[in-house]
Amino acid sequence: MLNFIARLLSALLWVPLVLCKPILRARDAKIRRSGARRVRPPAPPPGHLVEPLSRPRGPAADVVGRMKVALTGLLDGEPTHRRMYRHLARFERKFNEGGLRTLEALPVADLRRSLRDFEALVRNWSEPSLADLRSRMSVALTDRSSAASMWIAENSVNSAFRAPGT
Repeated sequence: MLNFIARLLSALLWVPLVLCKPILRARDAKIRRSGARRVRPPAPPPGHLVEPLSRPRGPAADVVGRMKVALTGLLDGEPTHRRMYRHLARFERKFNEGGLRTLEALPVADLRRSLRDFEALVRNWSEPSLADLRSRMSVALTDRSSAASMWIAENSVNSAFRAPGT
């Protein structure tokens, strides 16, 4: 009986929606055609040339570009590097798309794994762009993992040493 009443109420709620949908669509189309919702930007003064919008390329963009090139060159150095250091390869793909914003967007666990792969792969940190990237990764990881540890109680005890059933 209860199931029947629930179905009946559901059908009663859908009836007005089905009847009003064509009316609402026609109203929205009329508003779109009239341009009532369109907001036009103010016109520039006469004789003023509008410059195209472009990203400012400053020293920070050049530094990030050098980091991208160095990381890609590092992973392309050997054909097996991308398979062996898959977390770093995934970080490199995301870093090429997002730049330094990747350090904030990537989950802490993924950032930790990619930094571990990075440190395992590079033995000589004499290239400044790689050292800078490693430094930025470790600082972001330290900041974010310390903030995460305040809110997430992560079990750091190895499962081999835990009591059974916990």
